Amino acid sequence: MKLLEQIYWYPWQGSGNNCNSILFAGKKMILIDPGHIYNEFRESCLDALDRQLSADGFSMEQVELILCTHGHPDHVEAAGMVRARSGAQFALHRQDEFILEVLEQHYAAAAGQEMPSLKPDFYLQEGVLDIGLDEAEQIAVYHTPGHSPGSVCLYIPHLKTMITGDTIFQNSIGRADLPGGDMAELEESVGKLAGIEDVELLLPGHMDYLSGRENVERNYERIRRYFFR
Repeated sequence: MKLLEQIYWYPWQGSGNNCNSILFAGKKMILIDPGHIYNEFRESCLDALDRQLSADGFSMEQVELILCTHGHPDHVEAAGMVRARSGAQFALHRQDEFILEVLEQHYAAAAGQEMPSLKPDFYLQEGVLDIGLDEAEQIAVYHTPGHSPGSVCLYIPHLKTMITGDTIFQNSIGRADLPGGDMAELEESVGKLAGIEDVELLLPGHMDYLSGRENVERNYERIRRYFFR
């Protein structure tokens, strides 16, 4: 579903767990958080994403770069399969690489076969993403630990769009009780994001998106008041 020029939103609509995915159709075709292959209900999450892309005239084979906001399976599991189909590069923050190693082991044990490798081609770090984009299409990476050690949020300034993964949702935040989670770090991360004023579209990893600067700012205020005060 097209939200803005260059921004396509693919919310998860099944019964079990999976994340929302986002396509940035700029100079490079960038898929953010491809999600599960299959979830706990054996729903084919990757096939569902494939159909959503096709409805907008895209295909997995066009993807040139896969970015994951963090390493939890419901965001990253399908990255290896998308890379195998498209030849895309794959990146996430180095501090979540330990999760990928465990995920590959669990997948092999459950499925009886190895999954396509989740070894990143490069690592995300705080600052402007250096992937050869024009200045007008730059993407900024914010390291926002708390839900996981390597959680990041991605800000696209020219579209005033913030992609938050599981750091911030509509009226809520990601869990901090999973391995590597830290509530104090999550509070700092929310404060960092709230300080970025020019955001008119907030795209979280679960639940619905938020549009309008006032709605985004009120969401930060509600979260900080409810969870951290």
